[in-house]
Order: sequence, then structure tokens, then C-alpha cells
Amino acid sequence: MSVTFDVDEGVDVPLAELRAAADSALDDSATEELTVRITGDDFLQQLNREHRGIDEPTDVLSFPATDDDFPDDEELDGYLGDIAISVPAARRNSELTKTPIERELRHLVVHGVLHLLGFDHETDDDTVLMRAREVELLGDWVHAIWDAPPTH
Repeated sequence: MSVTFDVDEGVDVPLAELRAAADSALDDSATEELTVRITGDDFLQQLNREHRGIDEPTDVLSFPATDDDFPDDEELDGYLGDIAISVPAARRNSELTKTPIERELRHLVVHGVLHLLGFDHETDDDTVLMRAREVELLGDWVHAIWDAPPTH
């Protein structure tokens, strides 16, 4: 498996911790590749507007690489997709939940990877499954994050 991090210049994040979080969310035998873009609110707002029709920033977005996205491109075989994370949104989340920013960033990476793997929170049953996997990977501290009102 290969996780590539693309971090905006001047942004300081704990890359080793984030890489470990992404790796933990992937199956040990997985051969998937993915990219995580660590950026700011402006880029997440642009993506959110273009892909979801919501003109406001958000904390994390996942873009699975499906056949429709990359038709018949053998070079992308095993490419799982892309994740974009806003550090300012992560900072707002961490302040609201009294969670260290490093934990919040780990949560956003894991949350994004789980979306690429097919988890979602569209229904109550889906939410239960996704949250159970997040607890398994990160620990019980993620409950504080879920129970907080959104900051984006």
C-alpha cells in the first residue's frame, strides 16, 4: 500500500502519525494507493461547491477512484482515490471538542480512508458501522468528535 501526502507549503502536520493512521485503516494486505491533500478552507470550499453543491468549507472530503472517474487506465489499477483535509477546519473542530489537533487530523485521515473503502454515514445503520470501525482504529476518544456540533 502507498499513501502519498501532498501538504501545502507552510503547513505543519505530524506526517508520521497521519501516515500511520491511514495505514491502520487499510487492510495490511491491501495494495491500494491513495493521496491525502492537506490544505486550507478555500480549497475545501471550492471542492465542496464543485462536487457537492455546498458553498462552504468542510473538514474532509473523499473522492473514490471509480471506473467512471478513470476509464480503462491501467496505470491507476489499485488507486483507491483522493482525500482533502482542511487544517483550519480541523483546528476549529479540535478547539470545540477540546481534542488535540493531532488527534483531530488522525480522525479526519481515518474518516476519509474509510469513505474511500466504501463506508458512509447516509443511514443510521451505516453510521453505526462507520463509527464502530473508527473506534476500533482510533479509540473511544472519537465519541467527543461525533457529539460536537459541526464547525463548517
